[in-house]
Amino acid sequence: MRLSGYKQVIDALMNYKDKTKEEIIVEYEKLKELHNAILALYGRNVDESKKTAAELIIANKELAFQIEEKVKKAAELAIANQELAIQNKEKEKRVAELKTAVEELEQFAYVASHDLQEPLRMISSYTQLLDRRYKDQLDEDARDFINYAVDGANRMQKLINALLIYSRVTTHAKSYQQVDMTNVLGQVVANLLVMIEENSAFITNDDLPEIKAEESQMIQLFQNLIGNAIKFRKNSEIPLIHISCEKKNNFYEFSVRDNGIGLDMQYKDRIFVIFQRLHSAKDYPGTGIGLAINKRIIDRHGGKIWVDSKINEGTTFYFTIPE
Repeated sequence: MRLSGYKQVIDALMNYKDKTKEEIIVEYEKLKELHNAILALYGRNVDESKKTAAELIIANKELAFQIEEKVKKAAELAIANQELAIQNKEKEKRVAELKTAVEELEQFAYVASHDLQEPLRMISSYTQLLDRRYKDQLDEDARDFINYAVDGANRMQKLINALLIYSRVTTHAKSYQQVDMTNVLGQVVANLLVMIEENSAFITNDDLPEIKAEESQMIQLFQNLIGNAIKFRKNSEIPLIHISCEKKNNFYEFSVRDNGIGLDMQYKDRIFVIFQRLHSAKDYPGTGIGLAINKRIIDRHGGKIWVDSKINEGTTFYFTIPE
């Protein structure tokens, strides 16, 4: 409205009621402000609605894109799961085949070792009989040859016996029971008494726990470790061997420490491989299978075995057994 229009309205309103001109103007101004406010609000709402609609369109597009990506990832995941299931089946098949092969190999090793015992005994016996019966008719070279044959047969006999022990770790294993490791150590010391006395070895131990294991294999384990500690002694020192145990998480961690000749840590894994030796059999007699047997025993019991050593400063063997 123009001002002239306002004046006409005011003049017209003068005829109603008993209001003064000033009162009517005040009311009109209020009405005018209200009208303007309504128009401004309407315009703002329209702008906000347009803005909100635009944002909603963008959000819907983004949501649609995200849904599409999720569907795509779900499809990829389904394919990956199918491939994983196939791989797992293949792995299970291979594990089963490997288990069968290992069992067959262990059985073969046991049968072969057992069947080789008698021929070796015959070779050794008849060779020694030949030496006794024809000793005066043989020259020195012939007697040396006989001695070599007998010695070879004896070493082969020891290797076969070691293979039998190695194969029996699993094929002839017994069920676990509560084993007092202090009693086990006592039995080992009794078994090695001659060797201990001949080398003046001094063996000490901390308190040892009771564990769930196969007793005969724990005896074999300690016997191999303590026997090695005495065998690989320093010529200048008496063998000092200490056995201890510490509880760590859900495992008992045993240690067998000595003051012997030590070993080069670059061979720390090799020493647990069957028939692997770091020293000549002439200098340190043995089959080279003791630590391999120990590892097999510990693997069967669900633990680990390892070594820490320095040349000329001694060796410590560690092994764990689950609680």
